[in-house]
Amino acid sequence: MGILNLLTAALFLTAEVTLKDYAVTGFFGIASFLLFIFLQLLGAKLFVKITESGHIGPRVFVLVLLVLGLAGAVFSCFISNSEASLLLGFTSGLFIWSALCDVPEQMHWISPLSRNAVLFFLPLILLWAAGMLFLREIPPAVFGATGYPLGVWGIQLARARVISRWGPSSLAATILILLTAAIAGGALALGVVHGTLFSGIIGGVVFAIATWSALEIIWERGMAQKPWKNS
Repeated sequence: MGILNLLTAALFLTAEVTLKDYAVTGFFGIASFLLFIFLQLLGAKLFVKITESGHIGPRVFVLVLLVLGLAGAVFSCFISNSEASLLLGFTSGLFIWSALCDVPEQMHWISPLSRNAVLFFLPLILLWAAGMLFLREIPPAVFGATGYPLGVWGIQLARARVISRWGPSSLAATILILLTAAIAGGALALGVVHGTLFSGIIGGVVFAIATWSALEIIWERGMAQKPWKNS
């Protein structure tokens, strides 16, 4: 009976620790989701202020973002903790994406969501996936720093091409909303189930990105239908 009681107590203790870990991970996942949305809105306001300063402002902004992203990606390769390294690389990817695609697109310097962009995206994502599967000696931070831009680019490119081809009210757009919502929920769930602070943060950020994209499709659908004109 004594051994049975000890095993039972250990089982409940393990369950308690596991539930606590899940709760902490979930908290950081939701917190990172809210922080990401806040930073998106803050970045949009900052971008408007910078564009009002003249032509040199956006170029300096892009350069600063790119330097921060590359420096963070390089530094993250020297972190011994693989999850912390991946998280910092993932965060660096946000700056790299903003510098190379997001801001240049807003300034109409490039068109990363055009039809021709698909021809560049597909080989890059295949190379990234092949490298992640077969080049195990590459630090996780590299895949984080490159995976974030490719992931965001893929989600936005899919949304842009579907809406451009079939419209926001089409069946294809509805399917894309469901797929994007599944990605969002799956990322958050996997981050929480993994049970670490870093996985929770990454899951929360991916959840925010996918949710934001799904909401943009819903917004496009509402703007196309113009329900206020029927009232």
